[in-house]
Amino acid sequence: MSTYCMSDLHGQYKTFRRMLEIISFSKSDTLYILGDVIDRGPDGIKIIQDIMGMPNVTMFIGNHELLMLDALANKEALEDGSRTDTDDIDLWADLCNGGTPTSDAFASLSAKKRKDIISFIRHSVVAKQIKVGRKSYYLSHAYVTDRRFTDEIRFDEMTHKEVWDVVWQSVYEPEFVKKKGKALFPDKKKIYVGGHTFTQRLDCMDEKGFGKIYHNKNYNGFHVINVDCGMALKNKSSCLGCLRLEDDKEFYVPLM
Repeated sequence: MSTYCMSDLHGQYKTFRRMLEIISFSKSDTLYILGDVIDRGPDGIKIIQDIMGMPNVTMFIGNHELLMLDALANKEALEDGSRTDTDDIDLWADLCNGGTPTSDAFASLSAKKRKDIISFIRHSVVAKQIKVGRKSYYLSHAYVTDRRFTDEIRFDEMTHKEVWDVVWQSVYEPEFVKKKGKALFPDKKKIYVGGHTFTQRLDCMDEKGFGKIYHNKNYNGFHVINVDCGMALKNKSSCLGCLRLEDDKEFYVPLM
């Protein structure tokens, strides 16, 4: 029985499935995927459909899943006449976000399958607190919420603005860190695990130039781990990182 964390798969189905093989993922294990399953790569919808059939895998919402929900809501509003702009649709499709492969795959599905996927994302986890051995973890895509919760809090329990803050705010922006100071995170006893900012940007790479899981036990006084190893980049440094929480063992699969 092992507990794993990974993030930012960005539609790379083959790499994801290879990682499950490498960690020998079984029904007795638990996997937390900390958002950004979709976009940029071709198979984000396929990954979501796999996750929907895996009861021991928990998917968190990331900024790309939020972009998708906003774009789909924009489309519905156009159809019923309550909006005339396409701002959210355009933002998702923009090359910097890479939503077109996801949008095309989603549109090809039956109405029921589309409805099931939207419902699944709308019920996905935003933040979760867990204990593994003697260590306490706070899991989310990028940042924390001001909301108090015991176990977990989900998308459909929060406002859009609250979710936006959790999935978009990078904790690696110097001005933001300076502004928050000692209040950057709510509890110094917890280990904060997320993704969102690829670790290459933090100069955290192995000897071959691949992105590597970032560990910092004293990041402004807090213990921070980042498991986003740059799948979004789609270049020779991209790999999928996975962390086993019981012993901090790291697993890697280069982009396939």
